[in-house]
Amino acid sequence: MAQTKSIIELKKGEGGIITEIENGPHAQRLIEMGLTPGTFFEIRSISPFGDPIAIRLNDFAISLRLKDARGIRVEKVAQKEQKLA
Repeated sequence: MAQTKSIIELKKGEGGIITEIENGPHAQRLIEMGLTPGTFFEIRSISPFGDPIAIRLNDFAISLRLKDARGIRVEKVAQKEQKLA
């Protein structure tokens, strides 16, 4: 199994698969917004100071504060693999 990392460790244009939403005060809200394990996403933009970040998943964009995004564990997917997904 590939190593997972926090979504905030990725750079603009990188993507991956959500593997886990760590339990926390906003976990349920993130799941309700569509951030569920197995979902493909792409980092669309990162604000100048790094907070918030915008991601694209399921044909819509979501803006996430860093404190909420820290608990999203992901598996990075290479560009070629993204195109096939």
